[in-house]
Amino acid sequence: MKDQGAGIVRVLFYTDPHHMPGGNQLHAAAAIRRLAKSIPLDAIVCGGDFSENGPKEEVEQSQREILNALRVPDCPVFPVKGNHDDNSIHDFHRKTGSVEHVIFPIESYENWLKPLEGTVAFDKGNECGLYYYYDIPDKNTRIVILNCIDIPYVTADHGLLRQNGQWEYSFSERQLDWVRRKVFDFTRKPNADEWKVVIFSHVPILQSGMTGADHEVAGGEMMWRIIRENRRHVVACFFGHVHYDQVQMRDDIPMISTLNAVSYKDFDDCPEKIKGTLTETVFDIVSINFMKGELTATRFGAGEDRIVSI
Repeated sequence: MKDQGAGIVRVLFYTDPHHMPGGNQLHAAAAIRRLAKSIPLDAIVCGGDFSENGPKEEVEQSQREILNALRVPDCPVFPVKGNHDDNSIHDFHRKTGSVEHVIFPIESYENWLKPLEGTVAFDKGNECGLYYYYDIPDKNTRIVILNCIDIPYVTADHGLLRQNGQWEYSFSERQLDWVRRKVFDFTRKPNADEWKVVIFSHVPILQSGMTGADHEVAGGEMMWRIIRENRRHVVACFFGHVHYDQVQMRDDIPMISTLNAVSYKDFDDCPEKIKGTLTETVFDIVSINFMKGELTATRFGAGEDRIVSI
């Protein structure tokens, strides 16, 4: 890669692997580990939908396997909750009348995020909200992980969840308040005006006009209002979910989606992914050069590099 300057922020973004135990996404994870040894990365972000759905034990195994496979020394891995990751669709489709296969937020926290205690800033007292941020002090940059499936996990009289995380997307009032009060608060930081924020979510915060979008996010307009009010700090908003590469500008803020890592395509104009070749998967190495005012997403696997002015 070009431009190895110390001031460059580099985040590897890998999303929607829809992994199965022993599946070929372990090849992607191995490639990521190799790259992390040769390229200075500040973080690895896994953008959600870690596994395919199925029996709870198998799904949890898949999630642990792919997230553990991404771990490398001295480079934190930040999971983002996807709409498949609570596995609620398994009970719904099979009409089990129960929640025995649901992965509840407390379990997701224990399985994915508890090892990050002391490394990231959670919403204190609400760690199971599954949203948090991470600071890179020497680069005046904050990486923010949002949870756009921040719903109440309440069992209805029929035995299934009252709200199904597969299709119901939401930013809770508490998460909105946390973003408003905490994410853009740099008052205790040296050079507070210079701090920048890079935001990751699974579902696009605003879905209008997005290829591959499905259901609006409750609270999405309010979340965007908070982001827009602080846009002088915002570099870009990254997301997965839509299984499509796109860059859209909203209020002069880039909204950038990265193609699904899993080896299939949902749209005719997406690149082919051929198992057993370099094109079987996808991830981006996002390099942010504040001096140049440029963000480069260098593609590994199927697809093309992208350059965005910031």
